[in-house]
Amino acid sequence: MKRVRLGLIGCGVVGSGVLRVLSDRAGMVGGMGLEATRIAVKHLSRPRPSYVPKERLTDDWRSVCLADDVDVVIEVMGGIDVAHEVVRTAIRAGKPVVTANKALMAAHGPELRALARDHGVAVRYEASVLGGVPAIHTLQTYFRVNRVTALRGIVNGTSNYILTRMTHEGASFADALAEAQALGYAEPDPTSDVEGHDAFFKLQVLLQVLGVDTAPLRNEVHAPALEPRPLDARLAAYLAAPREGISHLRPDDVLRARSRGEKLKHVATARWREDGVVETFIRVESLPPSDPLFGIDGVENALAITGDVVGTVTLTGPGAGAFPTASAVLEDVVQLVEVPHAGNASVEDEIEWRVNSSRR
Repeated sequence: MKRVRLGLIGCGVVGSGVLRVLSDRAGMVGGMGLEATRIAVKHLSRPRPSYVPKERLTDDWRSVCLADDVDVVIEVMGGIDVAHEVVRTAIRAGKPVVTANKALMAAHGPELRALARDHGVAVRYEASVLGGVPAIHTLQTYFRVNRVTALRGIVNGTSNYILTRMTHEGASFADALAEAQALGYAEPDPTSDVEGHDAFFKLQVLLQVLGVDTAPLRNEVHAPALEPRPLDARLAAYLAAPREGISHLRPDDVLRARSRGEKLKHVATARWREDGVVETFIRVESLPPSDPLFGIDGVENALAITGDVVGTVTLTGPGAGAFPTASAVLEDVVQLVEVPHAGNASVEDEIEWRVNSSRR
């Protein structure tokens, strides 16, 4: 039996979820023995559940990344700057990394994957996008014959929960947000979720998996006019309209949609143009019952992927919470142990993308 020693950076909702799964399974996951040998936290004195081994806690994340008794580093601390340094340190120490950090991967994904390739290790990040929904795995392993022509998703559970309560219960935005916060579905500061930043980060990560240059999108550059581009030009993503959240919505807006038999949903969209530009939208849409995203309610997430051969394939599942995200983290751990370099080359490799025209 393979034994894998984990270094956990962060022990909040997701980190605690990982430890709870390991405790419940007695360390047996995916046919191998997983053990968290070191755990870095910000506050050593904070009360923690019984399944968190207190004797393995440290407030020195560097010691976790460099430790001889850590085989894989799991980064679930959140934020960008310190997390960026954590992942770089682990990679340079020859440790593969699993992260659930969408903001980090949106900002630094190409750089971190290149650094990992240079050091012969993997960076995996399934948990950074749709929680327990295997969106990245599907894009990397299934859409090889198909040319992806569109992505549309409900990728933020907080916004979807709020809109569901406003639609089905007639709640105001403020009341639905307060309920989401009380249930742990929304942060004390919900700005990232309700103003569309979270969905914006996740769409960038998904597009990077497909070899799209997201630098213009990250800088919120708007799409240029349709014009011929060089055949070898790399696909690049732009905003087609200003990023939109849901905080401006009122009960009357929801009622107008309901009167048409529709639902308001916060949708992240990417559409491939014939000139190699990928237009993106982060906005509220009024969806009819025929739309594959119409029935996605509560904290559920969904991603509709359109290929030029298969048509539209829709993935749905739990997009938030400790266990769905922990599930994605641990699936990544098992897969990178089984296939050590998976997650750096494959679909997202820029060189392969340029020469394999069937995926353009």
